[in-house]
Amino acid sequence: MRRQVVDRIAPPIYGAIDFAVIMTPAFAMKVASDRGGMGDADGLDLLIASGLLGVVHAGIASARLHHEEHTAVRRADMWIAAVDALVVLALAATVLPAAVLWGWADEQASIANHGYPVVLLWAGVQVAAVVLAEIVGRFVFWWLEPHPRAQVRFRHHVFPFAARPHHVHDRSPS
Repeated sequence: MRRQVVDRIAPPIYGAIDFAVIMTPAFAMKVASDRGGMGDADGLDLLIASGLLGVVHAGIASARLHHEEHTAVRRADMWIAAVDALVVLALAATVLPAAVLWGWADEQASIANHGYPVVLLWAGVQVAAVVLAEIVGRFVFWWLEPHPRAQVRFRHHVFPFAARPHHVHDRSPS
């Protein structure tokens, strides 16, 4: 495939994968509640909240990948950062809700018994997962990409003569 074609189709595909990663925990909760005998419309609020967040973040992630395609010095850095962000999103979107459900079960029961919507807690945990994934993706891309001025400063401090231009060392009379 040509590079232009990949540049055009990769961000939307990446956004769709991102959307699927965000939606998977909500689908798992809906399937578990249906199999557990609670098969009514109560599980749809989690799907709707995850769907809205998934659409927004898919757009953000797709735009980030599109921007990185045009600014990356090395394309491998862009893909490494994108895969890292997806892995962090997948882990955080599944582990954070499980940790919240397991760790604060009594608090959640009291919140639900007082009439507060649990979907807000779900959405907050999913937003935390999305923010964590975006931070990791952007940081990894920044970290992997070369920074010319920082490298010159580093070489100047570690190897003071290596960072200077060659003509500075040549002091022979002309």
